[in-house]
Order: sequence, then structure tokens, then C-alpha cells
Amino acid sequence: YGACMRAAFDAMDYDAVTLGNHEFDWNVEEYATDPDGTLPAYNIGSFSGDPDIPVVASDLYSAETKERTGFTKDYVIVEKAGKRIALIGYIPNYEKSIMYSKISLYTIDDDVKKLNSLIKKVNVEEKPDVTIVMAHANPELVSEAVSSEDVDLVTGGHDHAGRYGVSSTGVPYIQADYYGKGYASATIIIDSEGNVSIEKPFYTKITGNPEKLYYTKDNTANADILDEKVLSIALESWAAISEEMSEVLGYIDTPVMKKVVISDNGATIAGNWVTGLMLRKMKDYGCVAAFYNYGGIRTSFEIPEGETKRNVTVGDIYSINPFNNFWLVYELTGAEIAQQLINGFTLKNFGDQMSGLTFEYINHGTAEAPDIEIVSITLDDGTEVDITDTKKTYRICTTNFSATLPGGVFENKTSIVSEGDAPVDNVTIIELLREEAKANNGYISVDTSKRGTDVKEKALDEAA
Repeated sequence: YGACMRAAFDAMDYDAVTLGNHEFDWNVEEYATDPDGTLPAYNIGSFSGDPDIPVVASDLYSAETKERTGFTKDYVIVEKAGKRIALIGYIPNYEKSIMYSKISLYTIDDDVKKLNSLIKKVNVEEKPDVTIVMAHANPELVSEAVSSEDVDLVTGGHDHAGRYGVSSTGVPYIQADYYGKGYASATIIIDSEGNVSIEKPFYTKITGNPEKLYYTKDNTANADILDEKVLSIALESWAAISEEMSEVLGYIDTPVMKKVVISDNGATIAGNWVTGLMLRKMKDYGCVAAFYNYGGIRTSFEIPEGETKRNVTVGDIYSINPFNNFWLVYELTGAEIAQQLINGFTLKNFGDQMSGLTFEYINHGTAEAPDIEIVSITLDDGTEVDITDTKKTYRICTTNFSATLPGGVFENKTSIVSEGDAPVDNVTIIELLREEAKANNGYISVDTSKRGTDVKEKALDEAA
């Protein structure tokens, strides 16, 4: 629950942080912030502390009281080299990028007009030498919405891309990639008259020499490669869970790849694998199909070069499915199943990965702006689903994340399985894989079959 990260931030002497969407996955007020608007205390191995690192998010409100949350600050002023730096926090609306039940306790007012008003107020009242907007959002878009007269730099995040540059409004921006694959930096120059300029905004990728990133004898002997204290925090954190995480569940001989698309609709091998396991479990509830969202699948299981198979551990499952989603069951008509497939094209979080059915469709729009017509749906047992029928129902499994997104086909429906009784994805997948491997001498199967077929593309292939 983030204790090792809070300890690392403390050791690295962070000046401020803001809230990403996944800080809301568990209890944001317990694991990501505290009542003082700083990072919470941590206790992991021999490391303990209570960081005074501010958490800045100026647009986060209580949904109940409509008041600003007391556990985040609008901004902080930090001093560097005798200069006062304003760090103003801004987050986008996370309503459709995190479990609705977690984010519905809060309201995010991401109106950039209000952000600009706050920036002007801070500049007038605090008279900082430098003003920086810290956003868990695409920094280029944020920098386009603010003025270079008010803001010197925008830092960003959220969309998993290294970015840097200067917007059309003249505001520089930087953003690191994800999973610690690199860092973003810029040099702030303040001349004798107080004029601020930003030099060398840049993103530096650190994965060019991956051998330097691992815990090895050579790397630990060189403090310039691995920081001794942060490494100790990592090792003690791993020691606390390593025995459980290292259990081998079985092996695969086909890579489980998140980014290897095998269907015209964007279904992947990893998506097939996860939803296939869901369906295996939820057939006990009469389910004929299962849906999962692409973003909920967080990694791939590659087979090392020169090897023909790879072990799958308990830790691997928490890596690929870390969110503790519940598997719920709903009754949908044929027309609603068709709409669910359409929704997966427009927003992956509705559930664009699936098992239990195949379908054909026509895209009357473009890849960027799809206009989908579902032509046919066939269940795995050969049943043709009437895509116009609004009476006959089928039991469908999905997660509480996808089911509770506003605007989906599951909205306002009641699950046949309550959250209190529903399987939890990572825990249940571990149990299923133990059973499968035990029955097959350790072998774990991987489904690489197609799900969605573009009728236009199919016709072109047949003609060729």
C-alpha cells in the first residue's frame, strides 16, 4: 500500500507531489495523504518516518460538502538557492479512469479558468520568483491553457509518455515516462532583474542500458548507479513479501503479451488470458462471456530469449492484475451485448478485452473516431446472439471498475453476485492457475484466438 514508495520519496527529499488516478485505488486518505496535506507515515522493515512532503491538488473537493479537501493543498512555496518557487497542483477529472466507487467520494473541478484564477492569486499574494504548475495530466495541453506571463513551467504525467517542449503560449513543459523508465528535467535561470527563463526542457530515458538497473554486485558497488538507502528500502520491502510472491504457480510456453493485438478490435493475448480465466471461474454463475479493460492489465509475461517456457509466480499475477477488482455478474440482452462491444471501441475502460464470444463488425468511421456497427455475435458454444433482441438475457461477467463507469450498459443494473461474495481478480487467478497447473503437470495454457473481425478487412483478405 505504498509504504516503500513513501519511504523512498522521503529518502530522496521530494519537495512536493500531486495525486495520480491510481492513488484512489485503495484509500487515498490513508495511503497517499494525511489530514495535514502531506504524505502519510510509513513503517517498512527498519525504515519508519512521517514525511512532511506536501500533496498538492488544488481542484479536489468533497462530493458531500462541496468544500476543498483538507488532505490536499492548493499550492506550496519552497525555497531554492534563496528563491521562492510556487508549486501549484492540478489534476484532471478521473471519473472514467478509476473505479467509480473510489472517486465518487470526491469531485474534481478541472476547469482551467479556475486554475488560471488561482495562479494569478498565488502570484499576487505570494510574489514567487518562479511559478510551476504540477499536473497529473498531459503537460502540453495544460501549458496551452495557461499564460507565459503567469506560469514558468508545467510538469505533467498520467498518459505514460516522455514529453518536453514549449507550447504555443510560450510555456515550457516536461513529463517523465512511466514505471520509472526515465526522468524529465529543465534548468531554471533567474537573471539579476528577476526574469525567468527555462532552458533544456528534456526527457531522459534510462532504459538504454538495462543491465545497470538491476540489483547486482557490480551495481551495488557503485553508488552512482544504485542509491544505497533507496536500495535498502526496496530490499527490505521485498523481503517482507518475497516468500509469498516467489511461489511458482506453473509455466507457459506462449508469451502473454499485453501489446500484441490479435483481433481487429484491439483484443490482445493478455486480454484473452485474463478474461478466459474470468470466464472459467464465473461459468459457475452461468456466465457465457467475460469483459475486462485493457488498462487493468498492467504488464506482459515474455519468454526469455533462448528459452521455450517461462514460470509464472504469485508475484507475476499481482503485477499483471494489481487492482483487486471484483468480478460481478449481470444479465444483458443481445442488444446490450452489442452495445457493450461498441462501447469498448469508444472507451477501452468499458471493457474491450473479452472471452466467451466472437463477433463481426463494420467501422463506418476511422480508427481515431470509430463509428461501429455490430454485424453478428457468436458465443463459444455456437449460439448466434440476436443483436436486436431486447428481451432474452445472457449472464455476463465484468469487473466492478468497468461496471460502474457512467454511461455503460451495466449502469443502474444490480449484479447477481454482491461485492461481498464476488471473487477478487488477482486472488482468484492465483487459485485458478494452481488448479490448472496441478492438473497439467505444471502447464498453463494461453489462448491466442481471435475475438473481433472487421467485415471490410475480412472481405479484402478473401478477395486477395
